[in-house]
Amino acid sequence: MDTTSTHQWPWDVLGITANADERAVRRAYARLLKQQRPDEDAEAFQRLRYAYESALQMASNGASGKIAEATSMHEPMPVSVPMPSTETASVSRPTPAAQRTPQPSGLDHVPPAAHSREHDAFESAVQLWQHFVSQRDQLESRRSLQDLFAAVVNIQIRDELEWQALVHCLNEEAPATLRMNLSAVLGWRDTAAHLRRRNATIATLALDRVFADEDYNALRLRFTNAMALLEGPQPPLAAGAHALLRAGVRTEMEQLLTALSRYHPNVVRLRLDSEKVEFWTRCLTFRIGAGRLFGPALALSAWCGLLFANASMNLNSDRWFDQWTPVQLAALLATLMVTLVASAATTVLLSEPQQQQLQTLRSIGWLRYGWIPVWLGASAAALCDGGSGRLTSIAMDTLGACTMWAALIYGWPRIKQLAILAAVGATGFGFAGHWLSTDPRAWQMPFAHGVLFAFFFSFAQQECRGWLARRPRLAWFGATMWFAGFAALIVLLLQRDERSTQFAWALFTVMATAGGVLATTRWSDLRRAVPSFFRGYVHLVWLAFALSKPDIIACVSAGLMSVWIIEEFKQRRLS
Repeated sequence: MDTTSTHQWPWDVLGITANADERAVRRAYARLLKQQRPDEDAEAFQRLRYAYESALQMASNGASGKIAEATSMHEPMPVSVPMPSTETASVSRPTPAAQRTPQPSGLDHVPPAAHSREHDAFESAVQLWQHFVSQRDQLESRRSLQDLFAAVVNIQIRDELEWQALVHCLNEEAPATLRMNLSAVLGWRDTAAHLRRRNATIATLALDRVFADEDYNALRLRFTNAMALLEGPQPPLAAGAHALLRAGVRTEMEQLLTALSRYHPNVVRLRLDSEKVEFWTRCLTFRIGAGRLFGPALALSAWCGLLFANASMNLNSDRWFDQWTPVQLAALLATLMVTLVASAATTVLLSEPQQQQLQTLRSIGWLRYGWIPVWLGASAAALCDGGSGRLTSIAMDTLGACTMWAALIYGWPRIKQLAILAAVGATGFGFAGHWLSTDPRAWQMPFAHGVLFAFFFSFAQQECRGWLARRPRLAWFGATMWFAGFAALIVLLLQRDERSTQFAWALFTVMATAGGVLATTRWSDLRRAVPSFFRGYVHLVWLAFALSKPDIIACVSAGLMSVWIIEEFKQRRLS
């Protein structure tokens, strides 16, 4: 039976079974020696060398067969613990000369009885330790470790057992809790000189790993917030520096990095990602200007202030800057002030517990996704405005509030990315062409709709798609309703009267958003299908059609999304 286990030293290192003979041990060592050269990785070579020597010694005195049998049965193997008396030498089993491991010349004066006692102590310690690590449910229990070492009264067996435990700490699969419990029970922080005298290299490697686990655990308890950033996903440099502006986090990160560099270098080497440590060190020295810090917030708040100001103007005016009154200017300035205060409060002034409470609040369903039906309903209502302009003004206020709502929930995106997606959503689907041809006074509406479409595409679309994928019946119902809406869209556009066209575009507003949830839209694949030399011309042609013939663009866009939805459901059915 193959008794190799991730908790069996040294056979797991050599990649052989616990009942292997000396020839198999030497062959495995020769094979691995070609992969782990001492000049390339000294630590790995030392672990391999000691595993080879330990396995060779076990194979030579027959201990591996006993351990393999005990491990396969998952029962405690009876171990006769030799007592320090004259009877021990008399009952010890002498090792045959053909199987005896050659001893250094300096030990030739040791009596044969002493050799037997050492062999018995080694075998007993190996059996005890292998039986202990085979009990997975008690492996991380400090009480089990205390009982294990308290039950051993023979000094030689206890020393061998402690050495087996120390060498086991070199196993990367060993739980960190086991290493820390061993250090606490055996007092390695204070008394480890006897281990270093036995084999300084192996003891140093193992103790470094043990102490790294202890120091890592202590640092996590002391610097909770900074360690959470250090172990989390690595953001862009500006975003990382922005995250350090929260109350107390920057000071905590400085103290953590100082402790790691001065007092705990082994924690960085053995437990942490050195690239992330270097990244957060650069974040501490990265200077964020006011424009980088508040630029997105200022741009979006100015846009929302423009929507609020124009919505409060005379309904029959052209809604332009030269007709602004102090009321419109006050609306713009008030929006800027409120947005900046909210941005500073949510990113800089709140402490870490308050930040966690804010994240919990942002995860509430109706707060996280409630702006989506409000946005779509307001846009559809504005498209169905009968010419009075009242619905358009209400929609401007609503879309401005939804923009601030989405920004506070998901954060402030990069302005360049937001502007590109907003322009595509406003002009690429034909909304700008339709609005300008029906109500040029409401020129802000398609772009306000495009900004919210950019927020939806960047943050909420993937989440909604995953939520719908877990509910196949609801997905089938949504697809059926979408195709019914597609048929209604074609019928309404073919009637060619003003009111039917308005209803058609109100319907297309919802369909353009729902199509990306029902299936993965592949607009980028269409773009890559065109040779790079002609892409600019294709974009110009598409833009010209979107501005002059928006109805055609709406039909083409809906048709492409219908094809992608059919392909998506075919793949789901096959899978």
